Amino acid sequence: MTPDALIETLTQPWAHGAHASLPGGVFDAPVVLDGLSLRSFDLSGAAFNGGLSARGARFLGMAWFQGAQIAGPFDLTGAMCHSDLRLDGVSGTDLILNDARLDGVLTLDRACLGTLSARACLCLANLSLAGTRVTGMTDLTDAQIMGGVWADGAALGDLTVHGAEIEGRQHGL
Repeated sequence: MTPDALIETLTQPWAHGAHASLPGGVFDAPVVLDGLSLRSFDLSGAAFNGGLSARGARFLGMAWFQGAQIAGPFDLTGAMCHSDLRLDGVSGTDLILNDARLDGVLTLDRACLGTLSARACLCLANLSLAGTRVTGMTDLTDAQIMGGVWADGAALGDLTVHGAEIEGRQHGL
């Protein structure tokens, strides 16, 4: 599937209970979803060999990237997720969630990343980082995480939480 075909599929109108099932796709060119409104989808196990950008995108339903491999940055700066964002087992260099708003759960369990930046990120539910490995920095500066953080077994590299507000349970941080 080409990035253009992916965009055509993901920008179809959102419908409750329906989603685009696209697991295992391989994208050699950069995938740019910046500013788009996206329906629910499953891209578990996909390979984004040219990186993935969804700056300012609106995720209208569930978004699954479980086990996806992302070469280059995975940039969700300013994205708005109206439901859960599932990034379990994602591997890549840089995950950027700066200024993003997540109304649902953000799951990064067992992810392997070079860096994780969530500066001024608002997460209204919980953040799960169980078993996550970050080799560089994890930056939660000024983040607001209202549902707590679960980070049992995580290795988060150089962790910065200056100005962060974390409500609810905190395990492993």
